[in-house]
Amino acid sequence: MAMRHSKVQKQVLSLYKQFLKVTKDKPSFQDYVRQEFRQNAELSKSDVIKIDYLLRRGWRQLEVLKSSAVKSAGVFVKDIPSDQLTVSNDKKPNSS
Repeated sequence: MAMRHSKVQKQVLSLYKQFLKVTKDKPSFQDYVRQEFRQNAELSKSDVIKIDYLLRRGWRQLEVLKSSAVKSAGVFVKDIPSDQLTVSNDKKPNSS
């Protein structure tokens, strides 16, 4: 028996397929796309607002990637609180 998908699931799958198609010549982008979709696959189906937001954001990002001017991309990462940072060497900064 074939598994039936909801409208939103079909939209997510369509977006994912289009991302993979657009990034086929850009392996680093494909890695990022796969990571993002896997990370968000754990969202609860009842988290409709976040799913809708991520879909809209995904469609916008896809349009940017389709642009031939895009060669690379960066990702913003949440700041780490300073009390969680570790220093890799024992040197103290100059206080002068």
